[in-house]
Amino acid sequence: MQCSKCNQKVNPEDKFCMYCGNNLENDGATYSEEAQTTSVLHCPSCHAEVNPDDKFCMQCGFNLATASNSNFSSTESLENQTKENVSLTDEAKQLFNNTTKSIGKMAGNEESLNLNLRDMFSEVFKSHSREEADRIFIAGTKETTPALKDVSNEWGRPWLFSRVFAAMAITFVLLWVMAASFGNENAIPGLIFIGALTVPLSGLFFFYETNAFKNISIFEVLKWFFIGGVFSLLVTLFLYNFVSFSEEEEVFGLMTLTDAISTGIVEELGKAIIIIIIVNISKTNKILNGLLIGAAIGAGFAVFESAGYILKFALYAHVPVMDMIILRAWTGLGSHLVWAAIVGAAVVIAKSEAKFEFNNIVDPRFLFFFFASVILHAIWDVDITFLGSYNLKIIILIVLGWLLVFILMKAGLNQVNTLQNTVNEEIYENEK
Repeated sequence: MQCSKCNQKVNPEDKFCMYCGNNLENDGATYSEEAQTTSVLHCPSCHAEVNPDDKFCMQCGFNLATASNSNFSSTESLENQTKENVSLTDEAKQLFNNTTKSIGKMAGNEESLNLNLRDMFSEVFKSHSREEADRIFIAGTKETTPALKDVSNEWGRPWLFSRVFAAMAITFVLLWVMAASFGNENAIPGLIFIGALTVPLSGLFFFYETNAFKNISIFEVLKWFFIGGVFSLLVTLFLYNFVSFSEEEEVFGLMTLTDAISTGIVEELGKAIIIIIIVNISKTNKILNGLLIGAAIGAGFAVFESAGYILKFALYAHVPVMDMIILRAWTGLGSHLVWAAIVGAAVVIAKSEAKFEFNNIVDPRFLFFFFASVILHAIWDVDITFLGSYNLKIIILIVLGWLLVFILMKAGLNQVNTLQNTVNEEIYENEK
């Protein structure tokens, strides 16, 4: 600050000017004041504090002489930038919460998705005993299915699926060694099948472990996987008789948007028909059961389809077998397995306590999740990329698919509370 009388610099705590004796306390309205906080400059490279006359940053060695004034960041500007970043982060979180909450309402869940993936997969890298694995494998029988009051509504911590994946991966590597190092062509069929099987089957075990009700046995799951998977392929092939494709697809194998949408509708409908039959036979009204049933059908569909594609491209398009196996394996993480699981949950949500009937098809909740799967499938198939990358498009679709799955899982866990409260109310009414 400056004395208004002699214009000399004085300290803010001074009562009188040391140069002219002016009473600064009574001069508050007339003296001018500089900014009391000096703007601190920061290196444009590492953001360490630097002095205005420094030529090089003492922290990173950046040549400050070559930087223009606009390149330097002041403390105030950094604080403002931090506030803007925090604001954008909060807005993104708010958008995510609102979106997941809106989608969750379609499944009967009024809450936003609150999922800690690190916590959910925390058991994967821990050591587990054979007895722990046995307890998971024997779940779902009449003797091992827990009572409703003992079912947990907390997020599960699955881990066995990772051991299934590891076992399948080891098998695949051994078959590859037989084929590549020893030239044993007899290993190739096994290589194709295990390559197509590894990811969908591991994913199916993930859904099996996250079924909080533990009311479906592994035998039932594998039965749906094999028989349901093949039946869904048969139904799909039948439905394809009523669909025509463009010349681009028929001649050049390039899917237009119309072709992709047709494919999505036909294949998701083919799986949905088998899912509906199994859900009705099972007489289940539990969303987590629907996810598991759908995942079983989708996984079976994916395995047999992938094995066929690998063989087809190897024989007729001369694409290396390993390239096709790897492509079908990692993309299998978010394709038919996930889409069918979403449809399975939608079937249960729409039918509620009764059987799924024809009029349930027009239920807005079923239509929303069914066509969500169709759209994901169509975008997956159509010959477009995202930012010039096919793989990036697939990764985004995988993330979106699993996001829907987790939203439905959350709805399924909330349903545990609802069912338990209903039973408690019935017991209370009977005791009155």
